Amino acid sequence: MALHSALWRRLDVADGLAHGAVSDFAPDHEHPDGAHLLDGSAVVRDDNGAWSLRFSVVADRAWLTRTVFVEVLADDGLERVTLSVDALGDWTLDGRPWPELRGCTDVDVSATPLTNALPVRRLDLPVGGEAAVDVAWLDVPSLAVHRVRQVYRRGPDDARGLATYTYADPTYGEFAVTVDPVGLVVAYQGLFTRIG
Repeated sequence: MALHSALWRRLDVADGLAHGAVSDFAPDHEHPDGAHLLDGSAVVRDDNGAWSLRFSVVADRAWLTRTVFVEVLADDGLERVTLSVDALGDWTLDGRPWPELRGCTDVDVSATPLTNALPVRRLDLPVGGEAAVDVAWLDVPSLAVHRVRQVYRRGPDDARGLATYTYADPTYGEFAVTVDPVGLVVAYQGLFTRIG
């Protein structure tokens, strides 16, 4: 099983670190074609106080999100949320149908750049290519879930041979993003920088 991991420092808050790992697992009875596992965590002190995050995402062989588990520990206690999506694009939130997310292909956990690997790997855009995706955007630490349309535009490789993208959404704007060959973020303009 290949394992790739990264450590990021938050640039938008005084104290914040995020860690993430991507691994593949072989076919089994639950995932007959195999799957990808994204595991991540974060510790942050911001305007909401101090909090920690733990999450995991299972994606199918095509990098489409299938299940998501997120847990936040803050001053007011432990909160959890579980999302899942079937092959028809129907989502559930903690076991209840969540029609607002119907057709979303990815999850975006806001406190980490790890989940950007999902559309980067799935879309595999050529230089100059652009695609819009609908995602289940999960705000952390509130754990509110919203549908967001995100646009990825592939730029030329940088001087180190790393892929560059422009990421945009209607709420937060446009950002330059650089990723390594595995799809893990190296730099995310104004939000994250990789430190390990």
